[in-house]
Amino acid sequence: MEASVGRSYRAGLVLFGYLVFVKVLLLVASAASPGFRSPTQAGVFAWWFLGALLLAGAAAIWLNHWVGLLPLWASTVPLRDRLGWPILLGLVLGAISIGIDVATGWTKLSAAKMGIPSIHIPWPNSLLIYPGGAIIVDVLYYLIPIPLLLGGLKLFRWWSGAPPAAAFWAVGAIAAAIEPVTQMSSVPGHPLARWVEFGQDYLLNLVQVWSYRRAGWVSAVVLRVAFYLVWHVLWGLLG
Repeated sequence: MEASVGRSYRAGLVLFGYLVFVKVLLLVASAASPGFRSPTQAGVFAWWFLGALLLAGAAAIWLNHWVGLLPLWASTVPLRDRLGWPILLGLVLGAISIGIDVATGWTKLSAAKMGIPSIHIPWPNSLLIYPGGAIIVDVLYYLIPIPLLLGGLKLFRWWSGAPPAAAFWAVGAIAAAIEPVTQMSSVPGHPLARWVEFGQDYLLNLVQVWSYRRAGWVSAVVLRVAFYLVWHVLWGLLG
């Protein structure tokens, strides 16, 4: 277990190092280019928040191993499962999101409601910020709540090895609902558009939870990065 935990911490440090890199680069470039669209977006890259995320993430990594989940970067899992499938699924889900936006126009309505030109962070900062955002939200939506809830279940019903599928999916279904539930109210227009966007968002999160269980947490991050590159970066440029 010690070797796999160490591998997970090294993977976590690489991703956290990217967050620090983005933060420093944005500080240097902030005077020359537009940055975030809202104070909330900027807040998750504040130094105090990154420090809190590092501590919470470190505890969650240990808990991830204690409950019996795969290491964050599982060397025993083929690369096609850690990288190939997550990238492909992220690209497909990103294309679906673009299709929904074309059909409903909800992002333009949302931007107009907030008084900003677009919900997407402008280029070229988008190319740096969104992969960092994928890391942050995947810590908050998956790496912390899933092992934490599974740890609570394990205290009452001990198991050895990987947690039972029923226990994982009961917890995973809850974790997958965090993002769509909290963002549903931000989708303006017809109520049907809200439910369509909710369904798409929940599907994205469920697929990430599936990838987390199948290939380790980093695979879920890779999936969201691929999704953001299509949905926020590419569509931000074209839409």
